[in-house]
Amino acid sequence: MRNRFAKLLGAAAVPTLALGLLALSPTMYRALAQDATAEATAAATSAPAAAGWTTYTDDMVDGKVILPARASALPESCPPPKPKDHYTIAMSQANKAEPWRTAMNQQLEAEAQAEGFDIVFADAAQDNAKQVSDIENFLTQGVDLLVVSPNEAAPLTDEINKVWNACIPVIVLDRNITNTDYSMFIGANNVAIGTSAGQYVAKWCKDNNLSPCNVLELRGLEGAPPAKDRGDGFRAGIADNPDVKIIASQNADWLREKAVPAADAMLSANENVNVIFGHNDPMAEGAYLAAQSAGRDLSKILFVGIDGLPSADGGIESVLQNRIGVTFVYPTGGKQAIQWAKRILTQDVVPPLWVELPFSSIDPSNAQDVCNTYACPDATTGGATEATPEATAAS
Repeated sequence: MRNRFAKLLGAAAVPTLALGLLALSPTMYRALAQDATAEATAAATSAPAAAGWTTYTDDMVDGKVILPARASALPESCPPPKPKDHYTIAMSQANKAEPWRTAMNQQLEAEAQAEGFDIVFADAAQDNAKQVSDIENFLTQGVDLLVVSPNEAAPLTDEINKVWNACIPVIVLDRNITNTDYSMFIGANNVAIGTSAGQYVAKWCKDNNLSPCNVLELRGLEGAPPAKDRGDGFRAGIADNPDVKIIASQNADWLREKAVPAADAMLSANENVNVIFGHNDPMAEGAYLAAQSAGRDLSKILFVGIDGLPSADGGIESVLQNRIGVTFVYPTGGKQAIQWAKRILTQDVVPPLWVELPFSSIDPSNAQDVCNTYACPDATTGGATEATPEATAAS
């Protein structure tokens, strides 16, 4: 693959490269490590800015820099963006039917309006071919910057690369692609979130003296990096408690309506179930409904989700209302994407190549405080109105 980060970042020692790669998710580690032996020259610090560009400063970063800046936010042959009176940002969304992605769109739109940018949206509805077509249309329209959250990595990589190579900045949000031919990636560490979920389950099972402690897993869309990373992380998190066993696993594509029959089938086939882990809150809620319909004792099953949205049907309310036992805030990155878009378009700032956003856990011990902070429907005091709580990392 072209322009791997090892080639683009300049020269440094091999040990530094190894340390940097170990901080990545397994999915990207495997992809990038294929070139590491031949191109083990990655820099631990940002490359010197090319003519017309300025490297980001630490105070601009909300989160942790995983991969530092290249010389520019565009390919070497592309000049910095020209100043304009008016900017249009395009957002290619994987599937707005997911509540978390609706929240992402809302945050993008609110921040774009605050900055005076126009923003246009396209919804792929979990269809890779449609998302490729959506991005092609944006390229034809000549938008100023593309934000994209890919439905799946491999089918979208070439089209995203095409936009970037056409001298249009590209910010990849939430789900990464198979190379780094873009301006920057912003997302949380799904392996770390999955690991925290697994560790919570391992402790819960031990505290409740469950041996074995049987887990059902509802996975996200097959082929989407977060599904693999959350699953891998969860397995790492439960590894220290050998009593925890994943006895069944099915994909429900991030959707509540698919999770209900999937969970029902797994519950019908397994009488002894202690934990149901949904890769997101809607699937955990779907599992709750299935268990309720099946007449299971809900007080004896721990339902685990990920997202932590403050909406009426979000994870914070689910914890407050004792449906989900714990969820993990998965920040959308929408606000940060627009902030970086402004810096790239109007200030010629080179962003970090990869920024990892922080996450936190929500359980009965802190759910009310989080609800109050982010003004969810059951808030007892006033609070902020962010589309998703982006709190201090729990890892």
